[in-house]
Amino acid sequence: MSAQNQELRFTTRGRRALRLLRTLVFAFVIVGGALFVATQSFSAAAVADTETVGIEADAVVVGEGESLWAVAANLGLDRDTRDVVSDIVDINHLSSPVVHPGQSLDVPRR
Repeated sequence: MSAQNQELRFTTRGRRALRLLRTLVFAFVIVGGALFVATQSFSAAAVADTETVGIEADAVVVGEGESLWAVAANLGLDRDTRDVVSDIVDINHLSSPVVHPGQSLDVPRR
């Protein structure tokens, strides 16, 4: 046999293995790209959520048995408690007015 006629020949099993390897590499690239795009869009959303609301704030820790209303009322601000609660929700980007003991909240400065 001459050097020109020596070509690589695969068995049926080898062709299947090569096809499987090609498919796995393709799937890995697609899934990896999708995960990269997803994490980038979530990062952009997180940055958008951290925008300031224009209110100077201090930090407080929610005590045992305290509600958001109690936290707002205990601040001693000369404002309606409903407005203070609304400001706390806005400052902390809360999706609900439920708070938990030990949770740190930014509250409007006195």
